[in-house]
Amino acid sequence: MLSKNKSIRVRLKSPYFTGVLLILYTLIFYLFSLCPTVYLIDSGELAAVSYTLGIAHPTGYPLYTLISYFFAHLPGEPVFNLNILSALFTAAAVFLTYLFSRSVIKKSPISIIPAILLAFAPTIWRTSITNEVYPLTVLFASAILFLLFKIRDERDFYILMYVIGLAFTNHVIVFTVAVPAVLYAAVVYRPSAKQFIVGLLFALLGGSLYLYLIIRTLGGAELHWGDTYNLQRLLWHITGKQYRVWMFSLPFSEIFINLQKGILILLIRDFLYIFLIPIFVGFYVLFKNERKKFWFFSTVIVFNFLYAVNYSIPDIESYYIPALVSFISVLGFGLTRLKKILPWFVTIPLALAIPFLNYNSCTLRNNTFAYDLSYAHIRELPKNSLVLFTLWDIYSPLLYLQKVKGIRKDLVLIDKELLRRTWYIRFLKNEYPEFYKKVENSINSYLVELYKFEYDKPYNPALIQMRFINLLESFIEAKLDEHVYLIMPFPDRDLNQTKIDYHWIPRGLVFEIKKETACDTHFDFSKLALEKPAVVNDERLNHMINIVERMAYYNITYLKTQKRFTEAAEIKNWLENSFPSQ
Repeated sequence: MLSKNKSIRVRLKSPYFTGVLLILYTLIFYLFSLCPTVYLIDSGELAAVSYTLGIAHPTGYPLYTLISYFFAHLPGEPVFNLNILSALFTAAAVFLTYLFSRSVIKKSPISIIPAILLAFAPTIWRTSITNEVYPLTVLFASAILFLLFKIRDERDFYILMYVIGLAFTNHVIVFTVAVPAVLYAAVVYRPSAKQFIVGLLFALLGGSLYLYLIIRTLGGAELHWGDTYNLQRLLWHITGKQYRVWMFSLPFSEIFINLQKGILILLIRDFLYIFLIPIFVGFYVLFKNERKKFWFFSTVIVFNFLYAVNYSIPDIESYYIPALVSFISVLGFGLTRLKKILPWFVTIPLALAIPFLNYNSCTLRNNTFAYDLSYAHIRELPKNSLVLFTLWDIYSPLLYLQKVKGIRKDLVLIDKELLRRTWYIRFLKNEYPEFYKKVENSINSYLVELYKFEYDKPYNPALIQMRFINLLESFIEAKLDEHVYLIMPFPDRDLNQTKIDYHWIPRGLVFEIKKETACDTHFDFSKLALEKPAVVNDERLNHMINIVERMAYYNITYLKTQKRFTEAAEIKNWLENSFPSQ
């Protein structure tokens, strides 16, 4: 009996037991704050790709797609299952972070602090409760650091290199930790030339999963972003060729603003001020005692910041994940120096309180706004209408609604910006064959110039723009009898040149393109089943709320010009009730 009790005590002291408790603690908050459905930005597109085993936007994310495909087909709502998958990815990263920090802090109870910080830093928490590729990035960044400092022989080195190769098939931002990790391993562990070459082969083996993109393109994937049917187009997709216009082309003033945001995100918000102290101490400890680790972590952070501040996209916060994971690792080294003056009965309760402090800034519990908003745009549209989009946050969720839920499959939905890529033209041909035949002549004329642009051959900018406008006008003419709508809350240079003699009539959350100015149809906003979320805690969500308000005022202004004051007052009343300013 005594030996049995001793065995139980040993298990309770096991790092794996504590690690499992941390996983459960993390999942309790994640599942409570989980988004119940599709969300903004890439959520809808990724869910549709996962469900149909397709190809996502660059860099394609083949590993995520293959894993998420099985989760999407489990019983229940597909996107909800994918949201749970995100939570599981990060929970696994929390486990690895705890094992790493425990090996550094030497069995002290405060070794849970880095793991808790990782789990509940808003940058990580927010992306772990929706379907995104970034939680898998968190897991890979944590795994690379864990494996890097555990290398004992060539087998460990090969495992690290394989994991690095695999990590690249999820998100290329991992290169900001992977490249320094390979250099550190080469300098510190000094593998022979043969071992290093074998290690590179293992990395290539992991990275070979990118061949999935070619296989699925040739196999007829419904969503085949990039048309990666050969090695050239595969390389374009992996390197994000179409996104280069947003990379390393920003003015210094915008780079400086991005740098300020990055510092505010990582060093102030995510570490709650107080945890900056052990980070600074950690860098000091490493500089004094383990100089190579100091330079490794510094390189990862600087490398990551240089990349992120030069990239202009809405979800840039998640691009700081490698730096965030590195800061948390350094914090562990700082705690080794501070653990004697930080009693566990103070630090442990403080760490466990972090999720309560950050909950309101992270939760998406009961937030169905992205689903409701995207559906509200199309629910009242006539059958077989054409809808042109300039807003990805609406088009992306609608990919999920159409492809997975089968909602409003009669509509022809076209993202205007994606028309600048040949793969999307092919997608439209497969998706809407009857519509495609009607506009085939203008498409073929446009494709002649588009191929020149896409393959970096000399082209005439004025000519390709003219044919682009002609293409848009042919779309409108082909569907005008069945109704054409624009989802365009802000002025658009291209659409402003399209059918300039036609009229844009606000009709709910969309504009209808008509030849005549008057429109007698009354649009009842109360049918939209749309209201402001109880918690608004991110800029993108607030931006979409502002768009709803903007479209409501477009309707009010138009109705007043038509002297339909009663209807205008009804919309204003709906707006005040459904989207109160406070």
